[in-house]
Amino acid sequence: MNQVVFFLGAVPPQTGGEFYNYNLYKYLCNEGFDVACISLHKKLIVRLSLIPLIGYLLTSIVLALRFYRYQGIFVEDHYFSQYLLLHNLVQRVFRGQKIIILVHSLEGYDTSDKFFLRRWINGFKHKLVLSVADIIVTNSEYSKDEIVSLGISHASIQILLPGIDRKTLQIVPQNQSKEGHQILCVANYLPIKGLTYLIEAFSLLNHKDFTLHLVGNPKKSSPAYYSQMQNLVRKLNVNKDVFFHDGSDQENVYRLYSDADIFVLPTLKETFGIVLIEAMHYGLPIITTNVAAVPELIADNENGLLVPPVNSLALAAAISKLIDNPELRKKMGSMGKQRVANSYYWEQTYSQFLSLVKSMN
Repeated sequence: MNQVVFFLGAVPPQTGGEFYNYNLYKYLCNEGFDVACISLHKKLIVRLSLIPLIGYLLTSIVLALRFYRYQGIFVEDHYFSQYLLLHNLVQRVFRGQKIIILVHSLEGYDTSDKFFLRRWINGFKHKLVLSVADIIVTNSEYSKDEIVSLGISHASIQILLPGIDRKTLQIVPQNQSKEGHQILCVANYLPIKGLTYLIEAFSLLNHKDFTLHLVGNPKKSSPAYYSQMQNLVRKLNVNKDVFFHDGSDQENVYRLYSDADIFVLPTLKETFGIVLIEAMHYGLPIITTNVAAVPELIADNENGLLVPPVNSLALAAAISKLIDNPELRKKMGSMGKQRVANSYYWEQTYSQFLSLVKSMN
């Protein structure tokens, strides 16, 4: 049995994509595979890419030399594929090794981007690094379609849906002493998450018995955007009703999920949205945007409400609709919980991934 070498991000993981990758790694470890884990998160050899003009070339050469001794099946997060391109070419073309690339997003590339040159340049870069893969693994139909739009064959792409860690996501009895109702958003403080539109929408609500709780991991957030959010909260005079929470405090996250009445994700683009299935697991009605892969998870007027992105007024109207209709909140939450009860099991993902690995031995 060939060794399986994982090139991962942060260990322990900090984002949904990193948890996905790390879970696959741990599963193969538990199954007795010969597995190596290499974290490239914030490593000096990757930081070499910041050197003007020759940075990427220098990084590629160093990584190719550094990991030349490894042989087997290489599994890598697509984020690092740009740095591993020379390594991958050497390993596949000259040494006959196999490569699996895990794609959670195509950074900078959007099929709806009207700026043709930018779309073409970013698309070319992604196609170049993905072309060396034997198998590409992604997590949604939307993401698969984006990869195909680059000119990559359907046959090389596999969709492996992420699961819910039901043992970890504790449903805590609701806090009987809590006052009022809570709107929850779990998303790192990044512009792509559209959180300023949620703050603006919340400021338009007339329901003063609701508070807004924003949960983000400080290690994966933008300090500048976080500062912008805080300034907006003060400017709109909602600082007494908007609360910021540290997403790395998992116990508090479970409590917030359990105490919440409505879950909102105002994202501008989402290639899956693990927090959406987590919210459904907790029986929460969901308000989110009709972008990217979101409609694969949320059916409008069934387990949630879909609104246009970058639209505070539409977001406020949807939130008001659920606030004014407790029975609708209960119905949507129940439908969401029923949906995830019958799907999104890691065991299914592991089984599919194991089949892929065995097919390459």
